[in-house]
Amino acid sequence: MAINHSALMKKRWLTSLGAVLFITAMSAMLATAASPHLAVAYVLEGPHLLELSAKAMGKIATLQANQKLLIYAQTPETKPAVYDQTVTYVMPERFRSDIVSDQIKRTHLVFADSSITVIDGRMAVGEDPFDLYQQPLRSRTRQRMMRTLNRLGVETAISSLGRIGESVVFVLGARYPDESVSQLALDKETFFPVRLLLVDREAAASDRHLEIYYRNWQKVQSGWFPFQVELYINSRLTREIRVTDLRLNPSIPEGMMDLEALKASVALNHAGTPQGQKQEALDEVQQAVQNFQKKFE
Repeated sequence: MAINHSALMKKRWLTSLGAVLFITAMSAMLATAASPHLAVAYVLEGPHLLELSAKAMGKIATLQANQKLLIYAQTPETKPAVYDQTVTYVMPERFRSDIVSDQIKRTHLVFADSSITVIDGRMAVGEDPFDLYQQPLRSRTRQRMMRTLNRLGVETAISSLGRIGESVVFVLGARYPDESVSQLALDKETFFPVRLLLVDREAAASDRHLEIYYRNWQKVQSGWFPFQVELYINSRLTREIRVTDLRLNPSIPEGMMDLEALKASVALNHAGTPQGQKQEALDEVQQAVQNFQKKFE
């Protein structure tokens, strides 16, 4: 039987070509795995990532925790000031934090998109950005997370792959490694929030960034909660939160999570104070708050 040498050579050539293409494809896949931020085409879309993150964090109805709030000074050799803080979460709308010490008595209460802060019995004006850490922790559905992130200036339609330290993360709100815009990083394996980066657009020229790191996630019945939170201003550690104990579904006194009730209590305490003295006291509180923040920023 005659052998068609031309056909045989063509077959061998195609076989070799197939092998080369296979090796090339495998090499590309391995390179992608080694450098995940290059695999833009394979990144999950923002809404899907938020769905996975909400599912990973799980459901928690009501939570109360005692924690240590550490406030770091600008000089590394100075020890941080430590405050005992109690926080209460009534998911997803309400949050309250209380600090009672010899130096300051502070209550911060949130309901939906509204919040008030009472310092030493008087209302303070404006929101402290360090209170924003709790917002993603209250957002445990895709819709709620999307709403929260949009309010914080994160563009949830943008997603990419990147790294934070040794961890591979999904980045929502930016194309890694761009850090000029606000963004949320989710762990690629667990989908837990790793870092919330908030960029002050009005202060962009001064490069003011607030970074919030969520660490030490622990199982709490049907949900998960971070037992350590670190807050950085322009890469400098400024605040740290360490949860010491946590209770689920605690008994909450009536009115404790009510904005109007807190406002009424402040008004009642100062009902007999003349208006001029009220304004003077309010100005003193605001100045004290500003001085307190500047000391540690």
